[in-house]
Amino acid sequence: MKSALITICKLVITGLFFFYIFTRIDFHQFVETLRGARLDILLAGFAVLWLGHFICIYRWRMLMRPLMPVPTIANLFGVYCIGMFFNLTFPTIIGGDIVKVYYAGKPTNSYAQSFASTFLDRDAGMFAMMIIACAAICFYPITVPGIPVVPILWGVFLLFVLGNIAIFKARFYRLLNAMLGKLRFKKILSKIDMISGAFQIMGKQPAILWGALAISFVNQLLVIATTWILAIGLGIKIPMFYFLIFVPVITLISMIPVSLNGMGLREYSFMSLFGAIGVSRESCIALGLLSSIIIILSSLPGGIVYILFRNKTDRRQMAELETGF
Repeated sequence: MKSALITICKLVITGLFFFYIFTRIDFHQFVETLRGARLDILLAGFAVLWLGHFICIYRWRMLMRPLMPVPTIANLFGVYCIGMFFNLTFPTIIGGDIVKVYYAGKPTNSYAQSFASTFLDRDAGMFAMMIIACAAICFYPITVPGIPVVPILWGVFLLFVLGNIAIFKARFYRLLNAMLGKLRFKKILSKIDMISGAFQIMGKQPAILWGALAISFVNQLLVIATTWILAIGLGIKIPMFYFLIFVPVITLISMIPVSLNGMGLREYSFMSLFGAIGVSRESCIALGLLSSIIIILSSLPGGIVYILFRNKTDRRQMAELETGF
């Protein structure tokens, strides 16, 4: 019931964002902008996005190696696709990452290790994105009406760094353990204990962690390049520099969990940021929508893979796993 209510609220907020956006543009010009798009260039952007996905699969596999038996590339590709399908297409209580943890850990019951590798995979990607975004706002202070972008970015980045220190440094981990014990957060403490061993192992693998971060920077550049290519396909001609600044910030803003998969909020951010440098609102919204559409389209193959992977007990076991973590 609670999950359904949250989903309904997100749908309403998403609808309100789109209502606000489309009441402030010339809809005829918006349609003409989409009609004039070059399909071959848009497909090139889609291909670059998928190249980024393949790089992420390699990063995830690299992080698994010190912790658990590693699935084959084919199996890992299937699991990754399923994760995208759940994470980006459906407002389900079972998140895409939990699905990945479940299917990657299922063959050997290595769920804690699978969780650790999946967490670190997401962690490396977020770290690279935040570094790019925070560096960007130093060169080009960003404002989005109604959203205090700069304080949010720096605040989240600080919390993110402190969280990583607590995870990887044994001394800080013991302090966190003691604090949670005094506050009687036994449930949270037991979950942290379950995976702490895996994190301590990875803390002794600096080469792998730095390698994962380097791959994450490459992936973020490919995400930025994807948006730049889509803009070219729409006839938007502005320097690449602005995409290096705006895209990481838009990605982080769209992760604020107030709308359905960031839709509406993402398009509003495109309109606010790119509109501030002279791009028409119609072109901004077209670019934002295409960015959302190719993300959703790239997740659809995971639905087919899921049908082939699943069995009757999978959803129940995934729900139990989600509760356990």
